[in-house]
Amino acid sequence: MSGLKYCHDQGLVHRDLKPENIMLDKNYNVKIADFGFAAPVEGRDGSGMLETQLGTISYMAPEIHQGQKYDGKQVDIFAAAIILFVIMTQRPPFASAHPDDVHYQLVSAGGDNASMFWQAHAEANEEGQDIYSAEFKDMFESLMALNPSNRLSIDEIFSHPWMQGDVTSFEDIVNDFNERKRIVDDNAHNEREQKRKDRKGVAPKVRRAAGQEGDEVDETADPRTLWEELEIPEYDTDMQKATKFFTTGAPLDYMLALTNVLEAEKTEFTVSGTYLQVKYNTKLDPVPTEDDDEEEVKKDETTDEGVPVVCKIRVF
Repeated sequence: MSGLKYCHDQGLVHRDLKPENIMLDKNYNVKIADFGFAAPVEGRDGSGMLETQLGTISYMAPEIHQGQKYDGKQVDIFAAAIILFVIMTQRPPFASAHPDDVHYQLVSAGGDNASMFWQAHAEANEEGQDIYSAEFKDMFESLMALNPSNRLSIDEIFSHPWMQGDVTSFEDIVNDFNERKRIVDDNAHNEREQKRKDRKGVAPKVRRAAGQEGDEVDETADPRTLWEELEIPEYDTDMQKATKFFTTGAPLDYMLALTNVLEAEKTEFTVSGTYLQVKYNTKLDPVPTEDDDEEEVKKDETTDEGVPVVCKIRVF
C-alpha cells in the first residue's frame, strides 16, 4: 500500500494491479511493475475521472464493468484488496466484481449477506476453518462496496484496526522466503537432473555453435534439450544496462518461439552453452535527423540497409 500511495502522490494511477504485477527484488522488497495502463490521477480531461475500460477482469472494480467513469485511485485500491484476499486464501473472492456476480453481491451488500460470503469461503478452506478475523472481514467488506464513495481511502486503510495489528518481523519474512526459494531451486535442480538421466543413451543430433566465451559447444538440434539443463541466474537490476521486460510466460517457450522466428527469417543465431541466451546479428533503421531544409534518414556509411547491431536475449 505504501508503494501504491507513492504512485498516487506522484500523480499516477496504475489501473492493472494483480499478483502478476507485484514483484519481489532480491531482498524481498515489494515492487509494483507494468505501468502500461497507467494514467494521470486528475484524468485525461482534468476532471479526476477516467473512462477507458481496461485491466484484468477478476481485478476490475464494478464501475469499470458497468462502463461508468471512475476514480483511478479507487479502482487501484479495489484491485489491491482483491490481491490481499488472494494472498490470504490462495484463491480469488469471486469470479469478477460485476454486480451480477453472486459472490460479489453478497460481500458488497454487507451484513447477513456478507456472512454467507465468509461462510462459503470458510468451508472451502482446509478443514473448513474460518481464518478471517473480524477486523479483516470489516476492512475487506469496506473495500468491496459497490459505491466507490463508500470505500476506504488509503489513509483510512492504514489507520484501520486490522492494519494496526501484530505483524511478522521483516527478518522472519526474509528467512521464510529464503527457505521457500531454496525449496523451489532444489526442486528445479532435481527436475533438470531427472531429465538428464531420462535422456541418457539417446544420441542427439549435433550442431556446432559458439559458446559464451567464444568456445564451441555441442548443442542438440532442439535448443530446449540444452536449455533445460541450464541454471537461470537470479535477476538483479544492477546486473547490466540493457532493455528489460517481464513476462509471466514460460521462459523456454519464449526462447523457442524466438528461435523459430529467426529460423523462418533465415537469420543466423547461436545458442549459449552457459546461459539461457540467444545471440544474433540484425540491422536497425537509423534514427532520423533534421537539417535546415528537410528531414532525412542518414544510412550507415558501410551499408544501405541499416545499422548493424548484435542482439543478445537472455533469461534471468
